[in-house]
Amino acid sequence: MEVKVLKTAEKPLVSIICTSFNHEEFIVEALRSIQEQTYVPIEVILIDNGSKDSSQKLLQDWQKNASKNLEVKSIIRSQTINYCKSFNEGFNLCNGKYFLDFSTDDFLLPEHVSNCVEKLEANPTSSAVFSDAYIISQNKKKSFYARSRQGDLKIPVAEGWVYEKVVASHHILSSTMMIRSAYFEDLGRYDESLAYEDFDIIVRMARKYPIVFSNHLGVKKNEHPASFSREQYRAKTSRMLPSTLLVCQKIFEMNKSASENKALMKRVFYEWRQALISSNFKVAFGFLELSEKLSAKGGLHLLYSYWTKSQLDLSMFFPNRK
Repeated sequence: MEVKVLKTAEKPLVSIICTSFNHEEFIVEALRSIQEQTYVPIEVILIDNGSKDSSQKLLQDWQKNASKNLEVKSIIRSQTINYCKSFNEGFNLCNGKYFLDFSTDDFLLPEHVSNCVEKLEANPTSSAVFSDAYIISQNKKKSFYARSRQGDLKIPVAEGWVYEKVVASHHILSSTMMIRSAYFEDLGRYDESLAYEDFDIIVRMARKYPIVFSNHLGVKKNEHPASFSREQYRAKTSRMLPSTLLVCQKIFEMNKSASENKALMKRVFYEWRQALISSNFKVAFGFLELSEKLSAKGGLHLLYSYWTKSQLDLSMFFPNRK
């Protein structure tokens, strides 16, 4: 079958919405990775959410130089605000048919935008596309999905109607996603009552639309001590676990079948365990209540219920949850 190669004038605009927060160590390379994309046309929206390091100056310097070749807009905040609200305000400046939510402590590989656009153009009813990524932690690199030494996927990646899959597990790495702007708008954008965005928007998209997979490695994702994701299971004071509970409660209301409730049960037990070992007991009580709505039974449910009610603090045995 002949593949049609679009001329530049026919290609859809892609918006890359970049959020920075104390990313001075990574920001120069992250922004360079945007300039090295093989795809055009691209516009860039820079958001600094109240950095206290040199990130704001680095962003502004980059904008002065990059604006010669790219359409670049910026929002520089003196104070940090809710991430979802901050991003939604950046999305107001977005003109792209598609967009990336890009953190400036990650890096895009050169063909990522091109591959994602190609996949979305070939699947016009899909809400988003996701890819594989390199996860970089403590100077080690591995792919998000298991691959052979030759680089082939060991197991096919589920795509399309993946609602149960994304409810039950961390199936999609959000940093790889390119989202269709019109569908994002239709879903009401990010929920500004939440501390973080990806779990909620992925399940809401998957409930209503298919999500497709592009079999390429598109992003290098840095896991470092200051990563926002490290806040997820912070001992006793997690800012993110309460939002995870809220999303699970929303999923319970969205579910339509026993198999969907089974998928939610799997997620609830996983997140409940994280709340318990990190001693976030207020959230743990919320997961206990939700498990009872799901009619959970068995030895593990009895154990977690007892642990929740006794509020036994074992967080000292999990030193990486600080």
